[in-house]
Amino acid sequence: MRKRFLTLVLSFIVIVSMCASAFASAPTPTIDSNGEQGAFASPDTPVSQDKTLVIEKELRAYNADGDAVMAPNISYSYSIAPVTDVTGLTITDAANKHDPEGSVTAPVKAGITGATITSTVAWASTEEIQASATGTPSKKPISIDFSNVVFTGAGVYRYAVTETVTTGYAYDTSGVTASDLAKTRYIDVYVRPHPDNFNNGTNANEWDIYGFTCFLNNESITEDDKTTVAVKTSGFVSGVDDDNEVIPADSYYTFNVTVSKEVVGDAYGALTQWFPFSVIMTNSTITTTVDVKGEVVVDGKADTWTDPSPATFTAGIAGVVRLKSGGSVKYIGIPCGSSVEVYETNIATGVTYRVETTVDEADEPVVDGGVISTSTTPAAVAQDDEKEAYQSTKAVIETSADEADEVSHTVEVKNVFENISPTGVVLRFAPYLLILFGGGLLIAFCLFLFKRTEETEEA
Repeated sequence: MRKRFLTLVLSFIVIVSMCASAFASAPTPTIDSNGEQGAFASPDTPVSQDKTLVIEKELRAYNADGDAVMAPNISYSYSIAPVTDVTGLTITDAANKHDPEGSVTAPVKAGITGATITSTVAWASTEEIQASATGTPSKKPISIDFSNVVFTGAGVYRYAVTETVTTGYAYDTSGVTASDLAKTRYIDVYVRPHPDNFNNGTNANEWDIYGFTCFLNNESITEDDKTTVAVKTSGFVSGVDDDNEVIPADSYYTFNVTVSKEVVGDAYGALTQWFPFSVIMTNSTITTTVDVKGEVVVDGKADTWTDPSPATFTAGIAGVVRLKSGGSVKYIGIPCGSSVEVYETNIATGVTYRVETTVDEADEPVVDGGVISTSTTPAAVAQDDEKEAYQSTKAVIETSADEADEVSHTVEVKNVFENISPTGVVLRFAPYLLILFGGGLLIAFCLFLFKRTEETEEA
């Protein structure tokens, strides 16, 4: 019994320790979607907040198929500074937050030096982020620490947080489209003397922070216009313009290309023949490393598959694969504004196919007729005259930068078997030609005999 009791006690201690660790490691609360942190517990009763504020940085990813994509390579830097010109700016609180009810208005104070901020926030091509046709946010935290600020009295203090693209990075070269929203956010810090630890206000820990707000515009804030004039926000995320229209955050637009092969009318070729493909993706603007995901759609229908390696788009990103009939591969997360070239080398020997290449299902196929001869698999580079060099079909897809692509792109290459007649033109008409030739000879011989006879009789 004693052992059981000790076991229960030890289990309880372990559970409590685990809970304590969990609570101790809990992240600092992020400012909410209303751009606020902290609220009165009851009228006129502030609630103390952690002095580290967390706002968000959003990168919005787009993909028509809703696939997860590899992130772009981009880095942002942040700085914080007191807003010094606050002349005429006020904060007006709602009447129902006070007892007795009545609106409370206070002047905005210039911020006090001493706050620090996360220096950089970055995405890399090694990260996978979710995307969708309407854009899916990928968010990262930006921490702002006010714990070393010695405030000069109770009130609301204003700060400006500025975002820049880190030196060595740029929107265009990363494939990211910049938001039309301003690159500055404003933070109001609500301060009072610490209820349990105030002496003369000369130390930072004597001041209690009981609220934060984050917003877009350096304006006065009232309860009625907090979402239309000052425009409260959770950070560097999607926002609204003066007409209340949504403006997306910095955006990463991507598209996909699915390459497939089909053989029609040749059951043997459909089962056994491999057709080599090369897929070359280029974008002269993007100079940072990009990673395009590749996946085989149907198992057993792809061979010598090469998933594109992370590379700079200026050098071209290549995917090489052999496909059987019914096989396809999908390239996911290609930055919009890129060009994709798909080459197929037909190496079926002694077979006549009509080749139909369709780029996107809605388009009419391009038909190449003729006997397909054995040829060398094309290297993963663009050629000046690939049809002449490789007896190869080619498809090109181009997209526009800085806008969402609404098409799920496909390249379908179909080989339609064409039967050969057992008798060609020569064999079919040869007997008649021989009869005609023989008839001609017979007529000439008869004419010769007739002429000889006439000469004999005259003699």
